[in-house]
Amino acid sequence: MAMAVRVLLVEDEGLIRLVASQTLEDEGFEVVEAWNGDEAARLLDGTDSFDILFTDVQMPGTLDGLDLAMYARRRCPGIPVLVVSGYAAQLVTRLGVLDPAAAFIGKPYSLDEVVTVVRRLTATP
Repeated sequence: MAMAVRVLLVEDEGLIRLVASQTLEDEGFEVVEAWNGDEAARLLDGTDSFDILFTDVQMPGTLDGLDLAMYARRRCPGIPVLVVSGYAAQLVTRLGVLDPAAAFIGKPYSLDEVVTVVRRLTATP
């Protein structure tokens, strides 16, 4: 039996995190939740490994979602990153420094779109 794709979901809004997590789990993904970038960085520093980082940009704490994405890439080069935000203006330039590039979805987003992009980034059928 194939191992489930492990998603690190980082979102400070509890209801959004709950619904996104449940949707991904219903689609067969294993989801580990973090409420901000600092908590997610601790998880990335731990013994767990993740197949994709799915993060909001604006969150409380010392790391925003793009700082977290760069941190994740230093820890796990090439990890796919899905970034969501309601504030797209300056993100394109900041996302451009990630190689391979990260995917971006604007808020509000559809959960179907999230599942489709996570599947594409992790090459999960």
